Amino acid sequence: MGEVLEFKPREQVFLLNFTAPRPLRMTKTGKERITVSLEKVDENTGIGQAWVPASSKRLAQEKLCEMIEVLEFQE
Repeated sequence: MGEVLEFKPREQVFLLNFTAPRPLRMTKTGKERITVSLEKVDENTGIGQAWVPASSKRLAQEKLCEMIEVLEFQE
């Protein structure tokens, strides 16, 4: 029998809305392809949007949480 080829699931870009603490701390390894936009709400909180490529929304949220601290995701 021949070799079995494994295909990676196709990624799509998820738009995630979230709240984050201020000041925002970011950890990057250099391999992320994530775009983040953040607006100040008050001295302690900011609201943001992130465009995250992933194979599922849950995985996109996990990738974002590895990079920045997210207080809550908005639907």
